[in-house]
Amino acid sequence: MENLQHNNNHISNFVSNSYQKLFSEPSLKGIEPQMPLFQLNAFLKRAIQDHYLVTIQINGTEAIYETTGFLTAISEDRFILSSDHQNITYLLQLTNIRFLKRVS
Repeated sequence: MENLQHNNNHISNFVSNSYQKLFSEPSLKGIEPQMPLFQLNAFLKRAIQDHYLVTIQINGTEAIYETTGFLTAISEDRFILSSDHQNITYLLQLTNIRFLKRVS
């Protein structure tokens, strides 16, 4: 009986860890410093205008997230980031964006 309970705990831990790995954000290669507002505005404008593939670091409530995609402007301080490889769309505000860089 004790062996069966031990196996159930092991299976439960395995399923939990696998689920977290499957739905977690990709690991960051390095946290970049917060870009100044004027620089963010200039880079965002250029990325949207020339349809660049960009990587963005996002200031979350508990962590910093990084994702890659194409930007579309909704308003002066709101953007949509469409990520093709993950089939995910993000709604971003200017204040949530930490860092932006073009992907070569």
